[in-house]
Amino acid sequence: MNSNLVTIVADVRPRQAYLAVVDFNGRFLAQMATPITSDPEQSVSKLGIAMRSLMDQHPEKTFEGAGVSLPGRVDPDTQRLILAPNLSWSGFDIKKVLQQKLKLQVEMDNDANACLLSELWFGRMDGVRNAVLVSLSEGLGTAILANGQLLSGKNGLAGEFGHIPLDPTGILCGCGLHGCWETFASSDAALRFYAELAPDARKVTIHDLLQLTEEGDKQAIQAISKQASFLGKGLRLITAAISPEVILITGALTTYWNRFGPIVENELRATMLAGTPPRLEIASGGELARLRGAAAIVLQRHSGYNRSTHPVRARA
Repeated sequence: MNSNLVTIVADVRPRQAYLAVVDFNGRFLAQMATPITSDPEQSVSKLGIAMRSLMDQHPEKTFEGAGVSLPGRVDPDTQRLILAPNLSWSGFDIKKVLQQKLKLQVEMDNDANACLLSELWFGRMDGVRNAVLVSLSEGLGTAILANGQLLSGKNGLAGEFGHIPLDPTGILCGCGLHGCWETFASSDAALRFYAELAPDARKVTIHDLLQLTEEGDKQAIQAISKQASFLGKGLRLITAAISPEVILITGALTTYWNRFGPIVENELRATMLAGTPPRLEIASGGELARLRGAAAIVLQRHSGYNRSTHPVRARA
């Protein structure tokens, strides 16, 4: 594709938003980050200013639109955020504010859907028509490809496996339920497990915790192993419900997949009803998967793809 065509994209998370200029071949031309708070009006205004600033650094490029990956569900008709337990921005008209700031068409979607779109456009999904992507971060999101269609369901709420309770007596989830899969298998869950196992240890990030496992910290290894085990348990539900060909995982845990992936796979295989389990793979893109997915959201609109079939993938 024409490398002069680019998009400005944002990966919004509960505490930080990551921004980038990405061309339609999936190449990153610039990146930056900006803080996020629970105040949507203030945060989205600052986000728009930061995105505009990044655009102004590339006057030679043609911006075809803006893409935003969000940690919650977006109504496909209204493009409003309707469920975001970890962000508290539900109902705020993010799209309207950003379009006023950027003077561009803004496209938004759930972060897991964005990551799956990234795989469809830039990844290794040729020939795959049934897949699930699981995105691990502060929360846990899932996206579904069924018979070549990316499912959104009524009001864009299809695939909320992260908010299926595994233990109704478990801790309170941000969605208001107790013991959701997210509260056991997300990055924040791993951090909670570690704090319970090592109450006197310093406060760490998920990347710190994973590094501690490399250094042989027993409590860190136990915490991540517990997260991996619960991830596998939840994948059983997905396999029983959808029977995908492949399950893709994205998030910090994949950095140490050689060590903790077998725990996930063993749990998944433990209660297979019949046949062989789906392939379990690491999604491409690493930490940039959501940003690349946000670009794919725009690319999808630009190409006229309507989710009815596989898109024609971008080629360098």
